[in-house]
Amino acid sequence: MNHRAARRHAASLLALLAAVLLAVAGPAAVQGHASAGSALPDAAAPPVTVTFRTVPAVPGVRLVFAGAALVTGADGTASYTGARTSAPQSLRLLDTSVDTPDARYRFTRWAGQRDPDQTFRPRVDGLPLRADYTVTAGFTVQYPVTVSFTDQHGAPLDRSLVSSVKVRGSDTRVTDLSVTGTTWLDGVQPVFRDSLLTPVPVDYTLRSLVYDGAEVADAGRQGFRPGTDRHLTFTGNFHDLTVTAHDALFGSATGDEATVTGPGAKVRAVALGPDHTAVLAHLPRGRYTVEVKASGGSTSPREIQLSQNVTADVTVVSRADVLVLGGAALLLIGLPVAVRLGLRRRARRTAAGPPPDAGARHGPAEPREPGTPEEGAPARRPEQPGEAGEASAPSRPGAAR
Repeated sequence: MNHRAARRHAASLLALLAAVLLAVAGPAAVQGHASAGSALPDAAAPPVTVTFRTVPAVPGVRLVFAGAALVTGADGTASYTGARTSAPQSLRLLDTSVDTPDARYRFTRWAGQRDPDQTFRPRVDGLPLRADYTVTAGFTVQYPVTVSFTDQHGAPLDRSLVSSVKVRGSDTRVTDLSVTGTTWLDGVQPVFRDSLLTPVPVDYTLRSLVYDGAEVADAGRQGFRPGTDRHLTFTGNFHDLTVTAHDALFGSATGDEATVTGPGAKVRAVALGPDHTAVLAHLPRGRYTVEVKASGGSTSPREIQLSQNVTADVTVVSRADVLVLGGAALLLIGLPVAVRLGLRRRARRTAAGPPPDAGARHGPAEPREPGTPEEGAPARRPEQPGEAGEASAPSRPGAAR
């Protein structure tokens, strides 16, 4: 009996020892298997938390991570806590845009997603679940803006004559604004700096304002920031143009009608008043060409730059001007010609020598043949027969008288 009792007691001790060994070796065998690459969660390890953040803070954004649905709160964050695992997880952004009455949010990029090729995709795969970390979703915020227009004195402009409004953002992009409606402009953009996404405001300046075919604003002079400035007022420059005309020679006022061609090839015709003057008020700034019609006269177009109130005085050449100028031209041209002709005739006479009798009058006396009368002596008639003998015979003594 004692021998049997001793064997039973030994068997009980062996069984107890085996149970103790099994209890100690069992967890170690299971843990070694998980570390070898098992996808099963580690029940003994602390849970892992992954935080999702929106920049700027956007509430109500829906996400799905590791099969769990998440929604960002008022601070724009949501989190997931689960058992540690080596299996890769997926993140999907369900709301890539969120619209409110005052702002629109558009998904732009991720930060902290680890894979740079998936930076701009709404779905990210291969995320770990082995330690705590944060993933950030960056959103571009758009704000509504409306516009109105005035001149430099504050007088409202006709919207129907505004054909184009362009603004340039600090991100270098140029955007067309609606003249009559609402335009949504990027007001905040997420910028990746120092491994973080930072919301950066976008500032704008007026680049172009075309009114009635003319550019009436200086680029870069008028600025604003969406979100802060919701209703925009842009200013254009306008000036008065006075047209008059005068006679070219006599300076008297003249002219019947003026034709003014402005920017965009827009043509305006206006009659000159009794004082031969017309005023075109409130014209868009720019370059203009002015022509004046005058009865019996002609003008050349005059170009002016309308950057302030300007008077364009056009010169008119009338018929009287043409006659006077023509007579003066004939006098100026004909007198030198006549003088030159006279000088040429005199030169030819001098080159030809004196006339045949010039030497008798002015030169030394030449010997004359016998019987040739001197210059200035009365001419003698020819001697008649008998007259010569009588005249030449000497008287004889005793001759009868």
